[in-house]
Amino acid sequence: MEPDSFPKTPEEQGNLGPPVISCHSAIFSIANNQLMLLLAERSEGPFRFQWELPGTTPAPTEELSASAIRAATPPLAPLAIDDLQQLGVYSEPTRDPRHRSIAIVYWGVTHHSNIDTASSGLQLIPISEWQAGDFRFAFDHLQIAIDALEALRQSLNSTSLATRLCASAFTISELQRVYEVIFGIEIAAGNFHRKVQSTPGFITAALDQGQKPKGRGRPAQRFNSPALVQVASPFQFQPEPRHHQTDPG
Repeated sequence: MEPDSFPKTPEEQGNLGPPVISCHSAIFSIANNQLMLLLAERSEGPFRFQWELPGTTPAPTEELSASAIRAATPPLAPLAIDDLQQLGVYSEPTRDPRHRSIAIVYWGVTHHSNIDTASSGLQLIPISEWQAGDFRFAFDHLQIAIDALEALRQSLNSTSLATRLCASAFTISELQRVYEVIFGIEIAAGNFHRKVQSTPGFITAALDQGQKPKGRGRPAQRFNSPALVQVASPFQFQPEPRHHQTDPG
């Protein structure tokens, strides 16, 4: 059954049977200087050869968030995400042509080194690709992906979540680049550096500063982020065309 043959009347919808509950994850990462989303290409059933967020049926005694992580493991490394958040519940009666379907969706971010798709059916897809008009999502997963991206951007403005897209030790310039990639903007470096360094707990100096490079010049200081913190005066970044310089606010 294809989307244009969804049951439309209450009687047709009543024939779909009891609801089927599934848990899905929207996992973002940055690789090759692009924001990526972990997706799977469907190989059978409705929406064959279209893309979907990884999902699974929760086990009877399993936390729903654990089910969402299990759906993406592998290629997601165990314990790769320490701040998984619930995005929402998607339950439009005709979202799945086979049966009544209720999807509980979580989202999170991780450094790309925690995702190994070499032997997995999941792939990291650049958001620039799935935002293109010819990219096809299964079910209502395009809307879910859009909602997850908006949640990610909101969280980056109000918390230190961007640090979770960096390596374990990073420079402030590398952290700044995370914001630039996700919002598609250029950021005024001076104000950004001052704001990050003046927010308590956002970053702490790394114990291991790495090897001192040969030649003149002092290497850029490296930082860690032991815990996520709220930004008291949130950033005001908004997605804009690239090459637009933006003040952190």
